[in-house]
Parts: sequence; structure tokens; C-alpha cells
Amino acid sequence: MVTMRTIAADASVDPVAVERERFAISLRGMVIRLALWWRRRRTRAHLSELTEQQLRDVGLTPEMAEREIRKSRLLLVDRGFQPPF
Repeated sequence: MVTMRTIAADASVDPVAVERERFAISLRGMVIRLALWWRRRRTRAHLSELTEQQLRDVGLTPEMAEREIRKSRLLLVDRGFQPPF
């Protein structure tokens, strides 16, 4: 049997504190996602600068690198090649 804890109507729960906690959690998540996006963008930018020999050294084909670079559309703004999307 599963039981659920409930908050009694007379319990002293500060709604402002609950909202602050919720906001802090969502803000932390946004910061983490932004940091991850920025790291991936930097990595793709570096990948776009590698020569074919350097790509082979790290075990990638030019096609694999181009496929990964295409995932970051902002990197493609100043490139001659624009994929259809």
C-alpha cells in the first residue's frame, strides 16, 4: 500500500519561499543549459577549423565533421556552404 503525505491546511508554508525555490531551480537549469550550449558551439567552431589530416588524426571523416558542424546553425552564417533547412 502506498501512502501520500499531505500538507495540512493549517501548516505554515511560506508561498514566497516556495516560489523563490522554484525560481532558483529553474534559473540554475537555464544556466547549465546555456553553458552546455556554449561549450558545444565552441567545440564545433574548433572542429570547423581542422584540416582533413587533423580530422583523420582524431578519427573523423570530413563528412562526419560537416554533419556535426551543421548542428550549430550560427557557425554557418559566415560560411559559403549553407545546408538546406
